[in-house]
Amino acid sequence: MALLITRPSTFLPLLTADGEDPRYGEIATTTVKASKDYYPSRFSPEIARTERVLTRYPALGTMKSQNLDAVSRFLSQNLPISYSPSFLMQFIVGKDCFCFCARDLSREPGLGKYDDNGIVGVVAGKILRSALNREVCTGHVMILAVATEWRRFGVGWELLRKLELAFNNVTSSSITAPRLKSIFLHVASTNSGAIQFYEKGGYAYEKSECGYYGRKVDGIVMRKYVD
Repeated sequence: MALLITRPSTFLPLLTADGEDPRYGEIATTTVKASKDYYPSRFSPEIARTERVLTRYPALGTMKSQNLDAVSRFLSQNLPISYSPSFLMQFIVGKDCFCFCARDLSREPGLGKYDDNGIVGVVAGKILRSALNREVCTGHVMILAVATEWRRFGVGWELLRKLELAFNNVTSSSITAPRLKSIFLHVASTNSGAIQFYEKGGYAYEKSECGYYGRKVDGIVMRKYVD
């Protein structure tokens, strides 16, 4: 019997003028047969081998002020470091700051490991402008987390892509906007899985920062040039 996997009928997220995914708040899926020819590079064939079935794809949308506490709790549960609601507020009120959430709308509040907002993934970042060269800017991916049970389904890829598109939309909004030169991020030197994930996304090792995550864990700066 062929394994059936449900995937979004329109997979690539499209941003509207206000930065929202038009699919936010909706679940649009179509069922296909799983085979080695079906999987794009972002998916692992191991999904088929282990017979994991994705029955719903999470809706992607912008973090709102009423989600701050929920996002903070989700990050503390899925990352080794915590981010307070006050820290996350910058992604709502700050200029050229973004935070997007993936939510499983089929889950009821408070079920299992899921947050009371059904959050299963979060990405956040902002654009950094250079004081020396106002014609260029840099994107900084500050947070990316996906719930354990939702990994290996491409959720991380979609969140990262959404943030990258938001960066690009800001810098291409007018002829006077600064040009996006590159996007960078930090990752723990011990997190080989995350390093491989970003490498597949076009990010490359730039340098190490001793003790970035504490005495025993160094940070690695990875960067992707887009210009």
